Amino acid sequence: MLAIEWSASNGWDAPRIVPYQNLSLDPSACVFHYAFECFEGMKAYKDNNGQIRLFRPDKNMERLNKSSSRIALPTVDGEALTQLVGELVKLDSRFIPR
Repeated sequence: MLAIEWSASNGWDAPRIVPYQNLSLDPSACVFHYAFECFEGMKAYKDNNGQIRLFRPDKNMERLNKSSSRIALPTVDGEALTQLVGELVKLDSRFIPR
């Protein structure tokens, strides 16, 4: 799974791909009380040659950042996050349909 920490003082930390694990959240985290979140789904599939493809990831990143800005969440570097998602789907390729 992809883990990227964020803090008001430092912004985004270096991203890490780590083994699947439980999340540890502070009981006062906004998500438990107000559902203050942003979601953007991305389609990954394998083409006829078995090559992994992401469907319009640039558009996903644009929508994610637009939604984040609207609700005062920090935006991300879309190109960097797309590269990280690419690395992650390669590692989890056994879950990607043809």
